[in-house]
Amino acid sequence: MFWTMSGRVFAAIVAFFLGWTVFQIARPIAELPTIERPARQISSITLKRQGCSDPELKCSVYDVTFRSDGSGSFIGYKNNGEYDGKFNTIFDRQDFTMLVEEFEKQHFFDLPQHYATLPDEETVVLEVVTNDGVRVVTTHNWARTPSELRVLQSLVDYQCYQTNWADAE
Repeated sequence: MFWTMSGRVFAAIVAFFLGWTVFQIARPIAELPTIERPARQISSITLKRQGCSDPELKCSVYDVTFRSDGSGSFIGYKNNGEYDGKFNTIFDRQDFTMLVEEFEKQHFFDLPQHYATLPDEETVVLEVVTNDGVRVVTTHNWARTPSELRVLQSLVDYQCYQTNWADAE
């Protein structure tokens, strides 16, 4: 009976220490602080208007890019009047900060990458480069473009029209 009782006590002590050891190993894993990702930093915003599906409409075809360092570039492919060609600019960095704030406010990074294509009227691509990578959202129809994306496209267009462009050559 002594061995049976001592065997049980020994087994209970071993089980206690084994459980305590597992708890000490597993517990810190559950309590590890989460590593915070660095805040998203937008380095450039590009709007690409790729033209209308109906050639009679003569929609502007261009790419405009604004960068966080205050530089910008415009490439007009067709239907831009005197702005067909390559142009550069330097603009106020506060304007870029305002654009970035609006992109966050309108939840750009939560929007789907593509929107309905029928009817395919005009292709507009909004591309944002961040420290996390590149996010691209493409639309083909103004009527089916959500208001958040319309706001962003319009703000980039507005910045484009308010900027003084210099010939890149």
